[in-house]
Amino acid sequence: MQTIKRTILRYREGGARTSDDTILTEATLEIVVNGVPWAALMCTPGSDEDLALGFCLTEGLMTPYETYGVEGRESMPDGSRLHLVISGGAERVHAALSGRGMRTGASCCGNRSATRAEDLIRIIPAVSDDYRISPGQLHQLQMESEACQALFDSTGATHFCALYDAENSMLAYAEDVGRHNALDKAAGQAFRLGRLQRARLVLLSSRLSFEMVQKSIALGAQVVAGFSAVTSRAVALAESSGVTLVGFLRSPRLNIYTHPVRLGYESPGVSLHHVDMSKYFPGLSS
Repeated sequence: MQTIKRTILRYREGGARTSDDTILTEATLEIVVNGVPWAALMCTPGSDEDLALGFCLTEGLMTPYETYGVEGRESMPDGSRLHLVISGGAERVHAALSGRGMRTGASCCGNRSATRAEDLIRIIPAVSDDYRISPGQLHQLQMESEACQALFDSTGATHFCALYDAENSMLAYAEDVGRHNALDKAAGQAFRLGRLQRARLVLLSSRLSFEMVQKSIALGAQVVAGFSAVTSRAVALAESSGVTLVGFLRSPRLNIYTHPVRLGYESPGVSLHHVDMSKYFPGLSS
């Protein structure tokens, strides 16, 4: 069940009245890979397999080119537990954890288990450059994806993520209380359907932080666009990796922060090339 009903008081213009409200449900999802606990996430119930796969992909445990199996599902008092099987056995998972223990994530946050700044970084190769899209096309996709927000329409409490291919056809779509979860669910859905390698654009209803760009790069996305603001580290990572970063996407406007050529524009006079990421995260080589 993704929503619950509750009678509340609505205060309007100096008075209050009772009213029924639809509230988004939150539940836990434990992800176990090769018998090893890999993650515990707070999320919107549903699409558990997609979320588990997407989280494994965007957090670097899996690649888009391998196979997997679902070994089992368990119902828990406050959610569920999903068991995945990939190659490499328990040793592969332990190596990915690198002594940091079980990963936990709040519904609105990224990796909360990192103990050092460099633990937040994965060195990811530069993305390809075979995709172009106009601002007008991007606004059309914005409106198309917004029209799919069934949970948001009833609760006002979700983020969404849509993945598009080079022809601007939607590959996957997901909503969740957490913006990271929405991206991971869409990634897992595309992977499960054999479409992930076609992903070129990640379209998000949320702000664009470092983690969201890093996850998108892990999927091979060339353009990452969001409805809200960007952060300095997101800009630096996008510039370094060759990603076109677009924020404040609201028709008829948008902001292009990096690599504007994919949207048909030359780079502005102020260049962000050769950003030294080590000033943000000590120990990271540019």
